[in-house]
Amino acid sequence: MTQYIRNLRNIIVLATFVLCGLVGASWAKEPGRGAVKVFLLVGQSNMEGKAKAGTLEPAIADPKMRDRFKHLKKDGEWTVRKDVWVTFLCRRVKGPYEKKPPCGHLTVGFGGFKTDRNDQFKKVPVPTIGPELGFGHVLGNHFDEQVLLIKAAWGGISLKKGFLPPSAGGPGPKYTETVAEVRKVLDNLKKYFPRYDEKQGYEIAGLVWFQGWNDGVGQGNPDYTEQLAHFIRDIRREFNVSDMPVVIGELGTDGPDAAGWVAEFRKRQAAVADIPQFKENVRFARTAQFWPTFPAELDPKWEEFKKKNKAFLEQAKKQGRKLTPQEIWEFGNKHWRIHKDVARMSDKRYHYWGSGECYYLMGEAFGKAMLEMLK
Repeated sequence: MTQYIRNLRNIIVLATFVLCGLVGASWAKEPGRGAVKVFLLVGQSNMEGKAKAGTLEPAIADPKMRDRFKHLKKDGEWTVRKDVWVTFLCRRVKGPYEKKPPCGHLTVGFGGFKTDRNDQFKKVPVPTIGPELGFGHVLGNHFDEQVLLIKAAWGGISLKKGFLPPSAGGPGPKYTETVAEVRKVLDNLKKYFPRYDEKQGYEIAGLVWFQGWNDGVGQGNPDYTEQLAHFIRDIRREFNVSDMPVVIGELGTDGPDAAGWVAEFRKRQAAVADIPQFKENVRFARTAQFWPTFPAELDPKWEEFKKKNKAFLEQAKKQGRKLTPQEIWEFGNKHWRIHKDVARMSDKRYHYWGSGECYYLMGEAFGKAMLEMLK
Protein backbone atom coordinates (compact mmCIF):
# COMPACT_ATOMS: atom_id res chain seq x y z
CA MET A 1 0.00 0.00 0.00
CA THR A 2 2.85 2.38 0.88
CA GLN A 3 4.54 1.74 -2.48
CA TYR A 4 1.21 2.28 -4.24
CA ILE A 5 0.82 5.68 -2.54
CA ARG A 6 4.37 6.65 -3.53
CA ASN A 7 3.72 5.73 -7.16
CA LEU A 8 0.43 7.63 -7.14
CA ARG A 9 2.16 10.67 -5.68
CA ASN A 10 4.85 10.55 -8.40
CA ILE A 11 2.19 10.35 -11.09
CA ILE A 12 0.40 13.38 -9.64
CA VAL A 13 3.63 15.39 -9.49
CA LEU A 14 4.50 14.48 -13.08
CA ALA A 15 1.01 15.40 -14.25
CA THR A 16 1.29 18.72 -12.46
CA PHE A 17 4.49 19.59 -14.30
CA VAL A 18 2.93 18.67 -17.64
CA LEU A 19 -0.18 20.74 -16.97
CA CYS A 20 1.89 23.74 -15.87
CA GLY A 21 3.80 23.51 -19.12
CA LEU A 22 0.60 23.47 -21.14
CA VAL A 23 -0.88 26.37 -19.21
CA GLY A 24 2.27 28.41 -19.68
CA ALA A 25 2.13 27.87 -23.43
CA SER A 26 -1.32 29.42 -23.55
CA TRP A 27 -0.29 32.34 -21.31
CA ALA A 28 -2.73 31.42 -18.59
CA LYS A 29 0.14 31.10 -16.13
CA GLU A 30 0.22 33.18 -13.01
CA PRO A 31 3.10 35.68 -12.94
CA GLY A 32 5.87 35.49 -10.35
CA ARG A 33 5.64 37.38 -7.09
CA GLY A 34 8.65 39.63 -7.53
CA ALA A 35 8.54 43.36 -8.20
CA VAL A 36 6.41 44.27 -11.21
CA LYS A 37 8.59 45.23 -14.20
CA VAL A 38 7.32 48.57 -15.53
CA PHE A 39 8.06 49.82 -19.06
CA LEU A 40 7.08 53.24 -20.38
CA LEU A 41 5.97 53.48 -24.02
CA VAL A 42 6.11 57.10 -25.14
CA GLY A 43 5.71 58.83 -28.50
CA GLN A 44 3.28 60.14 -31.07
CA SER A 45 0.75 58.49 -33.40
CA ASN A 46 2.84 55.46 -34.30
CA MET A 47 3.29 54.68 -30.62
CA GLU A 48 -0.48 55.01 -30.28
CA GLY A 49 -0.78 52.39 -33.01
CA LYS A 50 -2.80 52.89 -36.17
CA ALA A 51 -3.36 49.33 -37.37
CA LYS A 52 -6.72 47.61 -37.21
CA ALA A 53 -6.28 44.24 -35.53
CA GLY A 54 -7.91 42.59 -38.53
CA THR A 55 -4.86 43.40 -40.66
CA LEU A 56 -3.03 40.68 -38.71
CA GLU A 57 -5.34 38.04 -40.17
CA PRO A 58 -3.46 37.65 -43.50
CA ALA A 59 -0.19 37.12 -41.60
CA ILE A 60 -1.78 34.53 -39.33
CA ALA A 61 -3.23 32.71 -42.35
CA ASP A 62 -0.08 32.88 -44.50
CA PRO A 63 1.75 29.50 -44.32
CA LYS A 64 5.09 31.29 -44.64
CA MET A 65 4.38 33.60 -41.70
CA ARG A 66 1.99 31.58 -39.55
CA ASP A 67 4.60 30.27 -37.13
CA ARG A 68 5.50 33.83 -36.17
CA PHE A 69 1.94 35.07 -35.70
CA LYS A 70 -0.27 32.08 -34.88
CA HIS A 71 0.04 32.66 -31.11
CA LEU A 72 -2.03 35.83 -31.47
CA LYS A 73 -5.24 33.90 -32.09
CA LYS A 74 -6.67 30.66 -30.75
CA ASP A 75 -9.99 29.04 -31.66
CA GLY A 76 -11.00 32.17 -33.52
CA GLU A 77 -10.38 34.50 -30.57
CA TRP A 78 -7.54 36.92 -29.91
CA THR A 79 -5.27 35.53 -27.21
CA VAL A 80 -4.83 37.31 -23.88
CA ARG A 81 -1.70 37.35 -21.72
CA LYS A 82 -2.45 37.37 -18.01
CA ASP A 83 1.18 38.03 -17.10
CA VAL A 84 1.39 41.34 -19.02
CA TRP A 85 -0.72 44.39 -18.15
CA VAL A 86 -1.26 47.48 -20.29
CA THR A 87 -2.59 50.97 -19.61
CA PHE A 88 -3.34 53.57 -22.26
CA LEU A 89 -5.32 56.01 -20.15
CA CYS A 90 -4.60 59.04 -22.35
CA ARG A 91 -6.06 57.33 -25.41
CA ARG A 92 -8.32 59.61 -27.40
CA VAL A 93 -11.74 58.00 -27.80
CA LYS A 94 -15.27 59.11 -28.56
CA GLY A 95 -18.60 58.45 -26.93
CA PRO A 96 -19.11 56.30 -23.84
CA TYR A 97 -15.65 54.74 -24.16
CA GLU A 98 -14.31 57.84 -22.41
CA LYS A 99 -15.74 56.37 -19.21
CA LYS A 100 -13.72 53.19 -19.67
CA PRO A 101 -10.06 54.10 -20.15
CA PRO A 102 -8.18 51.18 -21.70
CA CYS A 103 -6.35 49.05 -19.18
CA GLY A 104 -6.10 45.32 -18.81
CA HIS A 105 -4.24 42.20 -19.87
CA LEU A 106 -2.23 42.30 -23.09
CA THR A 107 -4.26 41.58 -26.22
CA VAL A 108 -5.40 43.52 -29.30
CA GLY A 109 -7.25 46.77 -28.64
CA PHE A 110 -4.59 48.98 -27.07
CA GLY A 111 -3.90 51.01 -30.21
CA GLY A 112 -5.38 54.34 -31.26
CA PHE A 113 -9.12 54.83 -31.63
CA LYS A 114 -10.55 53.69 -34.97
CA THR A 115 -13.95 52.92 -36.40
CA ASP A 116 -15.26 50.80 -39.25
CA ARG A 117 -18.71 50.26 -40.70
CA ASN A 118 -20.71 47.23 -39.59
CA ASP A 119 -23.27 45.29 -41.62
CA GLN A 120 -25.82 48.03 -40.96
CA PHE A 121 -23.33 50.59 -42.33
CA LYS A 122 -22.97 52.28 -38.97
CA LYS A 123 -19.59 53.37 -37.66
CA VAL A 124 -18.47 51.25 -34.71
CA PRO A 125 -15.16 51.13 -32.77
CA VAL A 126 -12.79 48.35 -33.84
CA PRO A 127 -9.77 46.92 -31.97
CA THR A 128 -6.39 48.30 -33.00
CA ILE A 129 -2.77 47.62 -32.16
CA GLY A 130 0.52 49.45 -31.81
CA PRO A 131 4.04 48.31 -30.90
CA GLU A 132 2.86 47.29 -27.41
CA LEU A 133 1.59 43.93 -28.69
CA GLY A 134 4.91 42.59 -30.00
CA PHE A 135 6.88 44.31 -27.25
CA GLY A 136 4.66 42.83 -24.55
CA HIS A 137 5.02 39.30 -25.87
CA VAL A 138 8.82 39.54 -25.95
CA LEU A 139 9.05 40.92 -22.41
CA GLY A 140 6.35 38.60 -21.09
CA ASN A 141 8.24 35.58 -22.42
CA HIS A 142 11.42 36.77 -20.72
CA PHE A 143 10.27 37.72 -17.23
CA ASP A 144 8.77 35.48 -14.57
CA GLU A 145 7.50 38.61 -12.81
CA GLN A 146 4.43 40.58 -13.88
CA VAL A 147 5.11 43.07 -16.68
CA LEU A 148 3.31 46.42 -16.88
CA LEU A 149 3.32 48.60 -20.01
CA ILE A 150 2.30 52.23 -19.51
CA LYS A 151 1.52 53.97 -22.79
CA ALA A 152 1.62 57.76 -23.07
CA ALA A 153 1.20 58.78 -26.70
CA TRP A 154 -0.52 61.48 -28.71
CA GLY A 155 -0.65 61.99 -32.47
CA GLY A 156 1.05 64.90 -34.22
CA ILE A 157 3.36 65.90 -31.35
CA SER A 158 6.93 67.08 -31.89
CA LEU A 159 9.89 66.83 -29.55
CA LYS A 160 10.75 70.40 -30.49
CA LYS A 161 7.59 71.71 -28.80
CA GLY A 162 5.20 69.19 -27.28
CA PHE A 163 7.68 66.75 -25.71
CA LEU A 164 10.40 69.36 -25.11
CA PRO A 165 12.15 68.41 -21.82
CA PRO A 166 12.81 70.94 -19.05
CA SER A 167 16.60 70.98 -19.47
CA ALA A 168 16.21 71.85 -23.16
CA GLY A 169 13.91 74.85 -22.59
CA GLY A 170 10.66 73.09 -21.67
CA PRO A 171 8.74 71.49 -20.27
CA GLY A 172 6.46 71.11 -23.26
CA PRO A 173 2.82 70.25 -22.49
CA LYS A 174 3.15 66.60 -23.51
CA TYR A 175 6.33 66.14 -21.48
CA THR A 176 4.33 67.25 -18.46
CA GLU A 177 1.41 65.00 -19.41
CA THR A 178 3.72 62.03 -19.90
CA VAL A 179 5.08 62.35 -16.38
CA ALA A 180 1.56 62.84 -14.99
CA GLU A 181 0.28 59.82 -16.91
CA VAL A 182 2.96 57.54 -15.51
CA ARG A 183 2.49 58.80 -11.96
CA LYS A 184 -1.29 58.43 -12.21
CA VAL A 185 -0.91 54.73 -12.98
CA LEU A 186 1.87 53.99 -10.50
CA ASP A 187 0.12 55.83 -7.69
CA ASN A 188 -3.11 53.88 -8.30
CA LEU A 189 -2.02 50.42 -9.37
CA LYS A 190 -4.62 48.78 -7.17
CA LYS A 191 -7.34 50.80 -8.88
CA TYR A 192 -6.43 49.78 -12.41
CA PHE A 193 -5.30 46.25 -11.53
CA PRO A 194 -7.15 44.97 -8.45
CA ARG A 195 -5.00 41.84 -8.26
CA TYR A 196 -1.85 43.88 -7.70
CA ASP A 197 -0.28 43.10 -4.34
CA GLU A 198 1.40 46.13 -2.78
CA LYS A 199 3.92 43.82 -1.12
CA GLN A 200 5.29 43.08 -4.59
CA GLY A 201 6.22 46.65 -5.33
CA TYR A 202 7.40 47.70 -8.79
CA GLU A 203 10.47 48.95 -10.59
CA ILE A 204 10.66 51.12 -13.70
CA ALA A 205 12.73 48.83 -15.91
CA GLY A 206 12.87 50.75 -19.19
CA LEU A 207 11.43 53.20 -21.71
CA VAL A 208 10.64 52.92 -25.43
CA TRP A 209 10.59 56.14 -27.44
CA PHE A 210 8.85 55.94 -30.84
CA GLN A 211 8.38 59.40 -32.31
CA GLY A 212 9.77 61.57 -35.06
CA TRP A 213 7.57 62.39 -38.05
CA ASN A 214 6.77 65.92 -36.87
CA ASP A 215 10.45 66.66 -36.20
CA GLY A 216 11.66 65.24 -39.49
CA VAL A 217 9.16 66.26 -42.18
CA GLY A 218 9.68 69.49 -44.07
CA GLN A 219 12.45 71.68 -42.67
CA GLY A 220 12.96 69.23 -39.83
CA ASN A 221 14.41 69.79 -36.38
CA PRO A 222 18.23 70.12 -36.47
CA ASP A 223 18.36 70.03 -32.65
CA TYR A 224 16.59 66.66 -32.38
CA THR A 225 19.61 64.65 -31.22
CA GLU A 226 20.44 67.08 -28.43
CA GLN A 227 16.80 67.46 -27.36
CA LEU A 228 16.23 63.70 -27.18
CA ALA A 229 19.39 63.31 -25.09
CA HIS A 230 17.97 65.93 -22.70
CA PHE A 231 14.64 64.08 -22.68
CA ILE A 232 16.31 60.83 -21.61
CA ARG A 233 18.29 62.52 -18.83
CA ASP A 234 15.25 64.41 -17.56
CA ILE A 235 12.95 61.36 -17.52
CA ARG A 236 15.59 59.37 -15.64
CA ARG A 237 15.90 62.19 -13.12
CA GLU A 238 12.11 62.54 -12.88
CA PHE A 239 11.66 58.92 -11.82
CA ASN A 240 14.98 58.56 -10.02
CA VAL A 241 16.31 55.79 -12.31
CA SER A 242 19.74 57.05 -13.31
CA ASP A 243 20.51 54.25 -15.77
CA MET A 244 17.01 53.53 -17.09
CA PRO A 245 17.38 51.50 -20.33
CA VAL A 246 15.96 53.39 -23.31
CA VAL A 247 15.08 52.07 -26.77
CA ILE A 248 14.75 54.59 -29.60
CA GLY A 249 12.53 53.27 -32.39
CA GLU A 250 13.71 54.13 -35.87
CA LEU A 251 11.39 56.07 -38.18
CA GLY A 252 11.01 53.21 -40.67
CA THR A 253 8.87 55.04 -43.23
CA ASP A 254 9.56 53.97 -46.85
CA GLY A 255 11.75 51.07 -45.81
CA PRO A 256 15.53 50.50 -45.96
CA ASP A 257 15.96 52.51 -49.17
CA ALA A 258 14.32 55.70 -47.88
CA ALA A 259 15.97 58.91 -49.07
CA GLY A 260 15.64 62.65 -48.45
CA TRP A 261 14.54 63.91 -45.07
CA VAL A 262 13.64 60.42 -43.79
CA ALA A 263 17.21 59.18 -44.26
CA GLU A 264 18.61 62.37 -42.72
CA PHE A 265 16.30 62.16 -39.73
CA ARG A 266 17.29 58.56 -39.01
CA LYS A 267 20.88 59.74 -38.57
CA ARG A 268 19.75 62.20 -35.90
CA GLN A 269 17.89 59.43 -34.09
CA ALA A 270 20.79 56.99 -34.23
CA ALA A 271 23.26 59.62 -33.03
CA VAL A 272 21.63 59.67 -29.59
CA ALA A 273 22.64 56.08 -28.90
CA ASP A 274 26.22 56.94 -29.93
CA ILE A 275 26.63 59.51 -27.13
CA PRO A 276 29.31 58.05 -24.77
CA GLN A 277 27.12 58.56 -21.69
CA PHE A 278 24.46 56.30 -23.25
CA LYS A 279 26.72 53.53 -24.51
CA GLU A 280 25.50 50.87 -22.06
CA ASN A 281 21.85 51.80 -21.68
CA VAL A 282 20.44 53.34 -24.88
CA ARG A 283 19.73 51.35 -28.06
CA PHE A 284 18.60 52.45 -31.51
CA ALA A 285 16.20 49.80 -32.83
CA ARG A 286 15.94 49.50 -36.61
CA THR A 287 12.42 49.17 -38.03
CA ALA A 288 12.79 49.98 -41.75
CA GLN A 289 13.12 46.28 -42.59
CA PHE A 290 9.50 45.78 -41.51
CA TRP A 291 8.10 48.39 -43.89
CA PRO A 292 5.00 46.85 -45.54
CA THR A 293 5.62 45.73 -49.12
CA PHE A 294 2.91 44.73 -51.53
CA PRO A 295 2.88 43.06 -54.95
CA ALA A 296 3.74 45.35 -57.83
CA GLU A 297 0.22 45.10 -59.25
CA LEU A 298 -1.20 46.77 -56.14
CA ASP A 299 0.17 50.20 -57.05
CA PRO A 300 -1.81 50.61 -60.28
CA LYS A 301 -4.90 49.19 -58.58
CA TRP A 302 -4.44 51.67 -55.75
CA GLU A 303 -4.07 54.54 -58.23
CA GLU A 304 -7.10 53.29 -60.14
CA PHE A 305 -9.13 53.24 -56.95
CA LYS A 306 -8.12 56.81 -56.07
CA LYS A 307 -9.12 58.06 -59.54
CA LYS A 308 -12.47 56.29 -59.42
CA ASN A 309 -13.04 57.51 -55.89
CA LYS A 310 -12.38 61.11 -56.93
CA ALA A 311 -14.77 60.81 -59.87
CA PHE A 312 -17.38 59.15 -57.64
CA LEU A 313 -17.26 61.98 -55.12
CA GLU A 314 -17.24 64.72 -57.78
CA GLN A 315 -20.30 63.23 -59.44
CA ALA A 316 -22.20 63.22 -56.15
CA LYS A 317 -21.14 66.82 -55.53
CA LYS A 318 -22.41 67.94 -58.95
CA GLN A 319 -25.70 66.23 -58.24
CA GLY A 320 -25.90 68.20 -55.03
CA ARG A 321 -26.46 65.19 -52.81
CA LYS A 322 -24.76 63.69 -49.79
CA LEU A 323 -23.61 60.11 -50.17
CA THR A 324 -25.14 57.60 -47.79
CA PRO A 325 -22.89 55.36 -45.68
CA GLN A 326 -24.18 52.37 -47.67
CA GLU A 327 -23.10 53.93 -51.00
CA ILE A 328 -19.63 54.65 -49.62
CA TRP A 329 -19.32 51.15 -48.19
CA GLU A 330 -20.42 49.44 -51.40
CA PHE A 331 -18.08 51.58 -53.49
CA GLY A 332 -15.16 50.72 -51.26
CA ASN A 333 -15.91 47.01 -51.40
CA LYS A 334 -16.22 47.05 -55.16
CA HIS A 335 -13.07 48.98 -56.00
CA TRP A 336 -10.71 48.45 -53.09
CA ARG A 337 -11.50 46.23 -50.13
CA ILE A 338 -11.89 43.06 -52.19
CA HIS A 339 -8.18 43.12 -53.07
CA LYS A 340 -6.49 40.63 -50.73
CA ASP A 341 -3.37 42.75 -50.20
CA VAL A 342 -5.32 45.84 -49.26
CA ALA A 343 -6.74 43.78 -46.38
CA ARG A 344 -3.30 44.25 -44.86
CA MET A 345 -3.71 48.05 -44.92
CA SER A 346 -5.84 50.29 -42.71
CA ASP A 347 -4.21 53.74 -42.66
CA LYS A 348 -1.88 56.19 -44.39
CA ARG A 349 1.75 55.97 -45.42
CA TYR A 350 3.06 57.82 -42.36
CA HIS A 351 1.24 55.24 -40.22
CA TYR A 352 2.99 52.33 -41.92
CA TRP A 353 -0.11 51.85 -44.07
CA GLY A 354 -1.90 50.70 -40.90
CA SER A 355 -0.23 47.28 -41.15
CA GLY A 356 -0.69 45.13 -38.06
CA GLU A 357 2.11 42.89 -39.21
CA CYS A 358 4.51 45.84 -39.33
CA TYR A 359 3.50 47.23 -35.93
CA TYR A 360 3.83 43.82 -34.31
CA LEU A 361 7.30 43.21 -35.74
CA MET A 362 8.47 46.68 -34.72
CA GLY A 363 7.28 45.97 -31.18
CA GLU A 364 9.24 42.72 -31.20
CA ALA A 365 12.36 44.62 -32.29
CA PHE A 366 11.91 47.09 -29.43
CA GLY A 367 11.57 44.21 -26.99
CA LYS A 368 14.71 42.47 -28.19
CA ALA A 369 16.69 45.72 -28.03
CA MET A 370 15.45 46.24 -24.47
CA LEU A 371 16.51 42.73 -23.44
CA GLU A 372 20.01 43.33 -24.80
CA MET A 373 20.45 45.98 -22.13
CA LEU A 374 18.60 44.17 -19.35
CA LYS A 375 20.61 41.00 -19.76
